[in-house]
Amino acid sequence: MLFFYASNYGLTLQERVSNQYRKEYATGALETILYTSTPRVAGQSLEETSEVDYLLAAVKEDFAENGKIEETAEVLKQNIKGIMQPVAPGFDYMFYFYLFDARKFAFVMLYTRDAPTIKDGIIEHSDAKIYFCNPDTLNDLEKLVERIGSSAPSNSRIQFIEISEKDIPGYPPAEVNLTMWIPSPIDSELLKELNCELNETIPATG
Repeated sequence: MLFFYASNYGLTLQERVSNQYRKEYATGALETILYTSTPRVAGQSLEETSEVDYLLAAVKEDFAENGKIEETAEVLKQNIKGIMQPVAPGFDYMFYFYLFDARKFAFVMLYTRDAPTIKDGIIEHSDAKIYFCNPDTLNDLEKLVERIGSSAPSNSRIQFIEISEKDIPGYPPAEVNLTMWIPSPIDSELLKELNCELNETIPATG
């Protein structure tokens, strides 16, 4: 028993350290994504704009117009990509906003890639792909989490803004989530179930 415990101690410790690192990175990345600066005027850069706001504030304003995240979707994607870039070679991830009362997603972004292949003794990495998805239920995303195995989620509660037909504002509760995991190929059938559409392909770098 002592031998078995001792022989597995290093592996168990390494796994715990790795999991803790992923959780801490996901938590820090989520906060950075939400509170990064973004121009108030679409199309302007931070250097040329005269009005700057938090990205989360811009997303909420976008959502308040028609209950969808549209104008800020691309800005949100680029910020997520940039902040996750340091760990992108070693991890896949997803980011989403989920509204509890309406039981629907306001935004879902999935970053994933196929497994690397070996050709003539050389490892060839696959292209990374970014999908925008629209799952029917929260359970559909839970199926994805179950299939990818060990993952590191970070989430926070927020409130969106909704304007009713009588111009009365409402504040529906929502969750923002960032989950990262060691790359695990996702089959095309599951992507269909999640109503995913390919948004961008990022060529492999090595």
